[in-house]
Amino acid sequence: MKRLLSAHIVFSLVILTQLLAATSAAALEIVYPADKTYVTRSNYLIIKTGDPEITGITVSVNNVESDFIDISAEVYRETFNDIVILLPQWDAGRNQVVVAGYKGEGGSRRAARETASIYYLADLSSYPPQGYEPYVMHNSEREALCAPCHDMNPGAAQLSADTQEENACGTCHKRMLNKDSVHGPAAVWACGSCHEANSVPNKYRLKAEEAELCNACHVDKMKDFKSRYFAHGPVGAGLCTVCHDPHASDHPSFLHGKPNAVCLACHEGLDKGTHVVRGVGGKAHPLEGPRNPLDERKTFSCVSCHDPHGGEAQFLFVREVKSSFALCQECHPK
Repeated sequence: MKRLLSAHIVFSLVILTQLLAATSAAALEIVYPADKTYVTRSNYLIIKTGDPEITGITVSVNNVESDFIDISAEVYRETFNDIVILLPQWDAGRNQVVVAGYKGEGGSRRAARETASIYYLADLSSYPPQGYEPYVMHNSEREALCAPCHDMNPGAAQLSADTQEENACGTCHKRMLNKDSVHGPAAVWACGSCHEANSVPNKYRLKAEEAELCNACHVDKMKDFKSRYFAHGPVGAGLCTVCHDPHASDHPSFLHGKPNAVCLACHEGLDKGTHVVRGVGGKAHPLEGPRNPLDERKTFSCVSCHDPHGGEAQFLFVREVKSSFALCQECHPK
């Protein structure tokens, strides 16, 4: 009998521990980005408190903790219910996120804690570490979290509206277009040009591989690429978005960054030491400067000498130049 009683006590403790763990887990949820996922934008951190008694939270990213965020005000609850939306600045690479929930006036006692490991893939030419999956928002499970406030099944009219205020995508994705230059389809919220609204199991997947989508509009570029003897690696692999943002950008040609930054993300080390020759003055050729001798409207950069899509020489020289010496003569005629 004592053995049975002891077993019963142990069993009860296990059940109680599981229930407490489940209750604690339900009190806070890091909705976006989820644990062990990677993202390519530093845009939102979305938290669901789940417990109406939680009056505030703190958020720590890589051991840097925020101030207490009070969510107890009635006007906040009426507007956002139990959702907290923050605008983080992720560090490139791993980000360890810790969210603590507090109860009582002014958050007098901690009531819940949730963690997530998120990988920010700032360099699209690289890969996330093993164990991190791409974050997918638009599936039935995750959309259910947003459904209380958002229409997650918009009709054709809402999806085809050409303004941010009327288009169903505009509410959440408007910050994506807050750039100096906006790509044509994105500028008129023609998201359906590239995204399939009824794709399964995840909605809004691309209608085709990215190169096929891009080339459908940029026919002139496709013909140009095919005419080159050598193709730049990403072009040959059909990976346009490694260099270009398909929605909007603050940089020329919708690049993800300044031209040299984009180039050096893959071609590491070329900004160190001598490039490409050492002249009579003993200095390396500059990689950037105030103007491009071949086009004074532009500043000098890697793409002043190298065509980022392809060329007639191995080193992808501009103007269909086939030799290094001939390239030099473009700016330094005899």
